[in-house]
Amino acid sequence: SSGINAEWPLRPGGWAMDGFKIFSYQDVGGAAPVVDQCGGHFGPTDTGEIEYHYHSRQIVPYHLACQGPSLGNCKYTQRGTNYCHPGCGAEVCVQPGTTEAALRAYLAKWDPTWLDKYSTNDYKPKGQEPRPPKKEDNEIGKALKKLLDNIFESSS
Repeated sequence: SSGINAEWPLRPGGWAMDGFKIFSYQDVGGAAPVVDQCGGHFGPTDTGEIEYHYHSRQIVPYHLACQGPSLGNCKYTQRGTNYCHPGCGAEVCVQPGTTEAALRAYLAKWDPTWLDKYSTNDYKPKGQEPRPPKKEDNEIGKALKKLLDNIFESSS
């Protein structure tokens, strides 16, 4: 047995200096948390709301490695030994099953376009609409269209 009871309510064990909550090794419903390099992610908490928060780990540094969201920059905050978590493979980590609408509502308190500036892991529930393209995607698309238009014009 892992000693983790999925029936226990998710309650914070503490708060980091940046004000975000720190929870145990499990996420809501006993799921394994999908965390960024600092050891945190966006997802539901004890309040039922979507929030950025951290999770403890069973390996050093046991709690957070940096103040997050890491945005892929944890290694730049380390001196000497690097305690960064491997992360979720994206700049922003969101617990799978989190709805994009709830996440955007939380982030809109500060910047409604913040999420569009960064890559995210695959977190959306099945059947949820894909995220709108990033600004860079649109610029690349325009450049590609212009290139193809020039190629077809010169070949005719």
